[in-house]
Amino acid sequence: MKRPVFAGTGPRPPGGGRFSLIEGDPLFELLRAVHLAGGRHKVLPRALTLALIGYLPPLVLALFFGASRGALVPLHTRFLIAIPILLWAEGFVDSRVQSAVGSFTSRGLVKPADVPHFQSIVADAERLHHSVRMAVTIVAIAFGISGLGGLVGYVPRLTAGTTAGTTVQTTALEWWVAFLSLPLFRIVLLQWVWRWAVWAILMARTSLLDLDLEPAHPDLAGGLGFLEQAAISFLSLQVASGAVIAGRLAVKLQPVWGEIAGFTVITVAMVLGPLALFSPKLFRAKRRGELSYGELASRHSQLFGQRWFGPAAPEPLGDPSFSSLCDLGTSYGSICRMRPLPIGRLSLILLLVVCLAPAVPALLAGVPLNEMLVRVVKTVLL
Repeated sequence: MKRPVFAGTGPRPPGGGRFSLIEGDPLFELLRAVHLAGGRHKVLPRALTLALIGYLPPLVLALFFGASRGALVPLHTRFLIAIPILLWAEGFVDSRVQSAVGSFTSRGLVKPADVPHFQSIVADAERLHHSVRMAVTIVAIAFGISGLGGLVGYVPRLTAGTTAGTTVQTTALEWWVAFLSLPLFRIVLLQWVWRWAVWAILMARTSLLDLDLEPAHPDLAGGLGFLEQAAISFLSLQVASGAVIAGRLAVKLQPVWGEIAGFTVITVAMVLGPLALFSPKLFRAKRRGELSYGELASRHSQLFGQRWFGPAAPEPLGDPSFSSLCDLGTSYGSICRMRPLPIGRLSLILLLVVCLAPAVPALLAGVPLNEMLVRVVKTVLL
């Protein structure tokens, strides 16, 4: 039996399947119906199809009619780097989001009385993700931006020759890029923006539940450490966007720090924003843990001192009370080191690298390699 085009668009019953940011997406299901999506090896057909429509014709016209190489860089970065990354990231991100959503119940963070409410939150997120209306809106926005640009006289300008025939062909090339190539890229990008929005809404509503956080959990995040992998996986969206920005800055041969700053703000907000929603609960869990474990540590230390420093202290070798004192100290230390966000230092470093990466091509293009090496040596040695 063939799968319907919009199979999965209805909400699944609670507990009847794992939450997915990919399955059930109307645009994804449409591509699945024409055998361009789904399965392990379906990224390449989609990437090639998009390239054949949006990349190859402008490239051929540009080669024949003399558009400058710099004018083609936006096409290169979008269709050869950004789109393949975004398509590949579907399985990468989806597996981590599925695991994160399932961990709320499998780890007992959602109290038994709140499980039905949590399941309804997940079902509502699925309905948002499966919305045909939103899919139509994404396509309308992608093409509408180009239409609006055409109305105000803005289309991508490609430098070429000055003969009459070349000018006509270059104009056709510009309009192909504006009204077909760029909209195809925008559809792929906006799909991911909407998926992230669904994820953020799901996390926002989940953060309002009375979660059963454990202050002494070794992940230093009250048991929410699993959210780190899901949040960082969305950096694939920022890597793709950063490649487009890097291409633009490389053409200018200088970093535009305003664009880098804007990109950094958006990246940090998209990655850390959903996690920051849990910060108030983490602060309360830490304060509660410091009080309760501190009181327990005080009683244990008093009893320990009375037992071992009194006149009739027993033989300490092999006594389990020393181990319990050490374990209690470890637990209290974990509480004191609880993080305000469920994310680790290495992930924050990766986030910083992604934020600054778009400026690298412009810096490399603007400074000769030998001069750059000399500057590095002088900076280190002098």
